[in-house]
Amino acid sequence: MKKYENLAKTIYDIGKLSFATLILGQFVSHKFSLLVTIFGILLTGSAFFIAFKIEQREDKDK
Repeated sequence: MKKYENLAKTIYDIGKLSFATLILGQFVSHKFSLLVTIFGILLTGSAFFIAFKIEQREDKDK
């Protein structure tokens, strides 16, 4: 269904944005925080996992 596809794309975008801001931003800034980096990795990984599961559900419904 189209709504699941759009939801999965949105969650992928959230994962990409969190990767860019929370993980890559740590290497650009002068102040490195391991806690923020770990949170960014967890948020990115969970967003990608959720979007992947939504896409699998969409494929199963067809």
